[in-house]
Amino acid sequence: MERIKVETTQNVAIEYDIASVGDRIIATIIDGLIVFGYYIVIIIIYSYFVKASTPNGAFYFFIPLLIPVIFYHLLCEVFMNGQSFGKKAMKIKVIRMDGRQPTFGNYLLRWVLRLVEEGFIALITVVINGKGQRLGDIAAGTTVIKLRQNQPLTTLSFQKVEENYIPVFPEAAHLTDADANTIRQVLRLRPEENQMALQAKLVTKLKEHLHIQSLLDNKKFLETLLRDFNKLNGRL
Repeated sequence: MERIKVETTQNVAIEYDIASVGDRIIATIIDGLIVFGYYIVIIIIYSYFVKASTPNGAFYFFIPLLIPVIFYHLLCEVFMNGQSFGKKAMKIKVIRMDGRQPTFGNYLLRWVLRLVEEGFIALITVVINGKGQRLGDIAAGTTVIKLRQNQPLTTLSFQKVEENYIPVFPEAAHLTDADANTIRQVLRLRPEENQMALQAKLVTKLKEHLHIQSLLDNKKFLETLLRDFNKLNGRL
């Protein structure tokens, strides 16, 4: 499986498995079946409940109900954290090339170019590009990755902290969401993914950035800093 290195805001390169062409094709087929099923439901509703009472009202009936179909991928990715139902079934997800959460603008640009990309063109682009990107991804600065087993679908889901917890490092208040996201990603790495080296590199960067001195081991330091970040930012 091809992999891609994503440079985070703390200049720590994290590797992800790129979603395979097969995964993306199957996800597209699943999404297509969902859209097709939606069409069938609309036709049945119109034929049995609308046509007889408003024979000239097809336009006013179909247009509002077709809007969800037209915006299907955009709505899914915005509200399902970079996934459509097909992507969710195949455990693949849209991320930004800098490791941060895609913005609405990123999703919008992907969607706009999806409307003009032919399926074959998109497929060829993904194969040739080598970074799992179709034209929409290249323009939006995104790619599609394969989620690891048991990896949460959102890298920005905040951990709960006990109400009486006292932060160890008040400097954690100066972390950004992107910094916290990087810490979570590094903590989730497996040993074979250069886990210890990346944790050490990130700890060095954070200590320099926040002017912290600590004798905690790298993993414990990152976990504590993340817990402090959540507490100080009111993510209880």
